[in-house]
Amino acid sequence: MRTDDPAIAEIIDFISAEVGVDSSLLTPDTPVSELGISSLDLIETIFKLEGRFGIEIPNDGPLNGTDVTVGTLADHVATLIHAKQAGTA
Repeated sequence: MRTDDPAIAEIIDFISAEVGVDSSLLTPDTPVSELGISSLDLIETIFKLEGRFGIEIPNDGPLNGTDVTVGTLADHVATLIHAKQAGTA
């Protein structure tokens, strides 16, 4: 998880607000399941991230599974945001 990326910070803050956990407790290796995010909740969170950032997160890929970490989620969303900003998404 790139900590020098402002998009990552915004994504972490968003996830923190969604789950009600202080953002300082969210590390790249924290499994989202440890935050009380079930697979169904993860789908809902992904929909909210899509709406918040105006991106489309594919159903397949690194967020498809039960071992998703905060770092994986944040990095994947940030990559999609940057691609959108660059006009390649």
